[in-house]
Amino acid sequence: MGSKVFAATLTIVGVTVVGAFIALPTTVTAHHAIQAEFDTNRTEEITGVLTRFAMINPHVRWYFEEAIPDAAPGAPPVLWEFTASGPGAMRQAGLARIFVPGETYHVTFAPANSGANVGRLRTLTFPNGRTVTLFHQDPTKVDVKVD
Repeated sequence: MGSKVFAATLTIVGVTVVGAFIALPTTVTAHHAIQAEFDTNRTEEITGVLTRFAMINPHVRWYFEEAIPDAAPGAPPVLWEFTASGPGAMRQAGLARIFVPGETYHVTFAPANSGANVGRLRTLTFPNGRTVTLFHQDPTKVDVKVD
């Protein structure tokens, strides 16, 4: 009787471990498939006021309000959310404290496949003309670059 219980327990543990190894690569790959969430073959742009900058794992986020020039008087601004590399890469490149809420930036980005006001940030141009590049399609290029 004891050997049957041991064999059943061993089988359950074995199936659980194998299942975990099969599921793990799928989860990791899905998280890093930028093309699954964003159309990296297209580049769009906005000019907007930075309302929030968040250094949160796994990806840094910027929140903007875009005023539409031809909008009706009193129309609310269009809200945008952009993502890029992780906080570690931003800190290492010296970019953790350079974004100022309330300032106006020009942003280029890969748009969301869903059509939502979300994008994978490519460049941010500051009011003084300085440009920070945060994304390249070519994986051999630097992920974060300051001009």
